[in-house]
Amino acid sequence: MKELFSILSEKQRARLKRLGLLFLVALFVFVFFSLAQRRSYYRLASQLKSRQTAALAAADKQAQSAAAWEQWEQTQKDVDFLKEKFFYHEGQEINELRLDLRKIFLDSGINARSFKYNYAELEKERIGKISVTFNFTGSYPVLKRFLQMIERYPKFLLLEKIDFLKISDGGTILELRIMLAGYYAHA
Repeated sequence: MKELFSILSEKQRARLKRLGLLFLVALFVFVFFSLAQRRSYYRLASQLKSRQTAALAAADKQAQSAAAWEQWEQTQKDVDFLKEKFFYHEGQEINELRLDLRKIFLDSGINARSFKYNYAELEKERIGKISVTFNFTGSYPVLKRFLQMIERYPKFLLLEKIDFLKISDGGTILELRIMLAGYYAHA
């Protein structure tokens, strides 16, 4: 290699030194800028990864919100079904209750008298209550059949209270004051 340099003139050697120095400067600039680009690439890749993680978390949260919303919609449908099928309807509650009681009395063989109706508003709830009190005179099997009818009845009609007014000597005839409660939903 020394022999190659020895055949070059002084002008050519100076030119070769300048070219070597220029090459080293170009190599240094290239390395410096490529390192900066490399750092920029890794920084952007890190940002991309964090944004992808955030996007996955947001998509998961959105799916959970959609599932929760579907549950609330199903709950609202269930509430509407309950209001329609099991509660008395506001504005018609007294007539519906009277018709239901008449049907229950006929099916169970009860002859009731002296009905008294009371309304009550349940403040914490969005429902109202109608209490009906009446006197019953009859035998224990008739009372038992009546109570079974109340238990199986599809509306929210509940037995609240039974007062024993009189029991005949042989225990065959009972005279009772019965309080039933029917519930209606506010619109």
